[in-house]
Amino acid sequence: MPLDHRRVRGPEESQPPELWGGTRKEEEEEDEDEASRDPCALRPLFARAGLLSQAEGSAYLELGGGTKVLCAAWGPREAGELGATGGGQLLCEFRRAPFAGRGARWRPGTATEREAEREAAAALREALEPAVRLSRYPRARLAVSALLLQDGGSALAAAISAAALALADAGVEMYDLAVGCALCRSPGPAAPWMLQPAEPEERRAVARLTVALLPALNQVSAVLGGGQGSPPDAWAQALRLGIDGCHRLYPVLRQSLLRAARRRDAAAATTA
Repeated sequence: MPLDHRRVRGPEESQPPELWGGTRKEEEEEDEDEASRDPCALRPLFARAGLLSQAEGSAYLELGGGTKVLCAAWGPREAGELGATGGGQLLCEFRRAPFAGRGARWRPGTATEREAEREAAAALREALEPAVRLSRYPRARLAVSALLLQDGGSALAAAISAAALALADAGVEMYDLAVGCALCRSPGPAAPWMLQPAEPEERRAVARLTVALLPALNQVSAVLGGGQGSPPDAWAQALRLGIDGCHRLYPVLRQSLLRAARRRDAAAATTA
């Protein structure tokens, strides 16, 4: 019998799609991890500054839940006009890699994806502007770009910390490093607020909060979030918990910045 070359022949063997999808056992393990986790415990954090040679400043940050963010900073560049306060301008960009999320993916370039990235970029700018001495850069602009490589939860908080590291690595004058810390609250009247939630915890949450802090000044630069089912006292408790989390993350970010400066000094001494 002659073959029909216009058809694409299927494989001789096939496997059910459930074999490659998430199983109920994995979901049960996630529920057990969430139930056994200390709400006040921070996830392991890895931070490294000075990675990209193409940018004037860069930083990579990874959380234990799987969140991975890469940031680059440039500037100052001539802006041509004064900012709103007579100083410089801070331009922030937030992009999400197509493979960053688990499950259904946004189509690149869709209105939903562009709107979500614009909102994240605006939140990033709101958190970083109080940390940067823009008055020292009149008629100049600074730019920082954050790329979310993998979303394992607490993505915006990780982007805030990584972007602040990238700006400091670029030599931008700052009042302090902006440290981001995320929280969420699961359904239930007695459910506690959880620090640095993972993606499954954020998916089930009824309230979310992201706190950006300048720890050396003890000044909150941004409070972003929303939700329902929480009284005002619970939000105040979440804010205090987020501030405490930022203070605990601050030494890790400072050490990564110091290590980058030492590597830069050692490289300059070698080439001299």
